[in-house]
Amino acid sequence: MAGLLAQEIHQTRPFDHPKVEAVLGVIRTAELLMRQIGTILKEWDLSQPQYNILRILRGAGDQGLSCRAIGDRLVTLDPDVTRLLDKLEARGLVQRQRDDRDRRLVLVRLTEAGRALVNDAHLNLALARTQDRICQGLAPADLTHLIDLLEDLRRNCSSAPIQP
Repeated sequence: MAGLLAQEIHQTRPFDHPKVEAVLGVIRTAELLMRQIGTILKEWDLSQPQYNILRILRGAGDQGLSCRAIGDRLVTLDPDVTRLLDKLEARGLVQRQRDDRDRRLVLVRLTEAGRALVNDAHLNLALARTQDRICQGLAPADLTHLIDLLEDLRRNCSSAPIQP
């Protein structure tokens, strides 16, 4: 019997190796998860990276963070953090200010509007319900095992040089 991934992508032959199916399965799953989260965030006129920045800045507190520090903390790597910040600043959700001690450093902080949006109860409830639905049927031990496996894959991606 063909696996779910094979059915979803209409794969008629077996995968060459379980590694191929595993990697494609992770990619397909990530895409589906991003689509689910993206649908919710769209109602608040946010992209996933923009929401991620708001959460990062909420965690940073009143001291804020530099653009580089924000980029280092993003879940999905985005080479143009400045563009994301420009959009958030235009909406009045973040503000940029030169550091008093080092004028070369620009710190980014949440505005009250940004804090209100990232703390919006309806937004957070919608996201929590989606996470609950996605993870339904997975016991805490399953989730821990999944986290460990994903960490192993990320470590392998980080340590393995990319070769054509």
